[in-house]
Amino acid sequence: MRDLQTLVVATDLSPASAPALRLAADLARRTGADLHILYAQIVFRMDLGLKDGPHTLQRVRVETFVAQSLGLSRDALDAMGPTVAVASGTSAQSVILDYAEASGADLLVVGTHGRTGVGRLLLGSVAEACVVRAPCAVLTVPSGAMGVAPGPEAPIIVPIEFSSTSERPLAVARALSAETGAPIELVHVVRTAGPYPDLVPDYFSVVDYDPEEDARVRQRLEQFGGEAHPRAVHALMGDPSRVIPHFADSIGAGMVVMGTHGRRGLGRAVLGSVAQATLRRATCPVLTIKAADLAPTTICPVGTLPSLLS
Repeated sequence: MRDLQTLVVATDLSPASAPALRLAADLARRTGADLHILYAQIVFRMDLGLKDGPHTLQRVRVETFVAQSLGLSRDALDAMGPTVAVASGTSAQSVILDYAEASGADLLVVGTHGRTGVGRLLLGSVAEACVVRAPCAVLTVPSGAMGVAPGPEAPIIVPIEFSSTSERPLAVARALSAETGAPIELVHVVRTAGPYPDLVPDYFSVVDYDPEEDARVRQRLEQFGGEAHPRAVHALMGDPSRVIPHFADSIGAGMVVMGTHGRRGLGRAVLGSVAQATLRRATCPVLTIKAADLAPTTICPVGTLPSLLS
C-alpha cells in the first residue's frame, strides 16, 4: 500500500484495544507507514487550559501499555519509533477526528469490545462516528481478532455491487493482498425474494435458486475483479446486512474491505445500513472506504436479480 504513509491507532488502554494496536503495528511494519498511537484524554471544558500538565505522566502509561501489548521492551519500543500522543478534549470523538486531520492520517484504526463490533465501542460511542466523519479510511478491529494482517489462510473479502462504489475498496484490497499474500474473494449479494426474509437462512447460494443466473453473476464478478485476480467469487442470496459478516466468519476471513456512503461532518444515519450492520456483526477487522468522492452509485442489475448492497 504505497499510499499508506501515516497510520493512526486510537487506544483506551484496555485489553480489548490490544488487537487493534497489534494490527496497526503490523500494517505499519509491512508498509513502512509512520505509526501514531493516540490516547484521548477527556476533560471538562473548564480544564482545557490546563490539559498539557498531566500529559507526560499519561504518555508514560500509554507507552508501557503499548510495549506490553506488542510484547516489546521499552527499549525495543523506542527503537521501533512510533509517535505516542496524548490529546485532550471534551469528547473522544472530537479528539480522534482532530488528530487524524492534523496528522494527515491515511488510515485510522480503532478497536471494538466483544464480538458485536461497533455496538460496544472501544472508545464509548465514537467508532461509528469515526467511520462516517474521519478524513480517511477507517479500520475497526474486534477485541477477539488476532491482531495480525490477513494472510494466505485468511482471505480478504470484498463485497461488490457492480458500481463505482466498489472500485476503490477493490483497489485497496488488491494492494493489501500484495503486501500480505492474502487471497481476495469477491461477494455479490442479492436480497432474498418473498414476504418473510427473516425466516430464511442467513444466506444461500444463487446457484440453489437459479444456476444460470449464478453463472452470469459469477462471470460479472470475475470481470469486475480484473487485475485483482480473485481466488474465488461468490453469488449469494439473503439480507446483505447478515450475509456479509456471516459469510466472512464462516470462511475465516482476515478482513472485510468495503465501501460506505458516509459523508464527513454528518450524523450516523448516513452510514449505509449494510456497512453499519457489518461493522457491528463482523468478528474480523473491517476496513471501510468512503464513497463520498465518487460519483453517485448506479446499480447495475445482473439479469433479473437486483443488487441491494448499500
